[in-house]
Amino acid sequence: MLSTGTRLVASVAPRAAAEIAGLYSEALSLGADIVELRLDAMGRPDGAAISEALRSPGISCDRLLLTYRSPEEGGLGPLPLHDPAVAALVGDLWRGCSGSLVDLEVEALSRSERLRELAREAVNHSVISKHYNSTPTIDAAERDYARMSGAGRYVKMVFRASSPLDNLLPIALQRASGRGRLIAFCSGHAGLLSRVMSAVLGAPLAYVSLPSRPLAEGQMGPAEFAALVDGVSSALGPAHRERGRAP
Repeated sequence: MLSTGTRLVASVAPRAAAEIAGLYSEALSLGADIVELRLDAMGRPDGAAISEALRSPGISCDRLLLTYRSPEEGGLGPLPLHDPAVAALVGDLWRGCSGSLVDLEVEALSRSERLRELAREAVNHSVISKHYNSTPTIDAAERDYARMSGAGRYVKMVFRASSPLDNLLPIALQRASGRGRLIAFCSGHAGLLSRVMSAVLGAPLAYVSLPSRPLAEGQMGPAEFAALVDGVSSALGPAHRERGRAP
């Protein structure tokens, strides 16, 4: 955990269930608090093989985040999260791995009753996410946050940065929301500033990668990211950090 209270989530992309245990151990050894298992990296995942892998000695469900990212939101597989087979797979894996977090795209929730049922069951263990292809207005983003915040424990909003100025939107959202719920940042190399500031301002989770194996542009390794966050947080001082706290 960072000095700001943010937990580091290392995203890993196993190509087969047999790779899960090794990637999990590597991520934790590098300082991750949670391992995001990108199920979409396996194309059409084998649910039985994954379930068996998650029961491996040394894997703790409370240090896992189960994610199947839809292609339209930057996923690596051929099917969307709301596909009936994918939705059933994610639900079965989460129910079989008690204590894990699960990522649920807000747009997929609107298309799948199965996912809405899962969201109700996992309300205290879910990351409700949205990945934007274009930068919305601050008013539109605030409306999305209000809509998403009632659906789960955390809200993740990722904007595509085409310019360094695009970082201002997630930074404003993060500061206004207070600590502990929202995870807002920009993807892309131009979004590095907002990734760091999200953690500085108290996001509950921050996404990193294994060194030299990013799953999204702008992801850094755990040690590099932690050093940047701690350095910026220390330079800004406790008074600035206190202003980011929820009332």
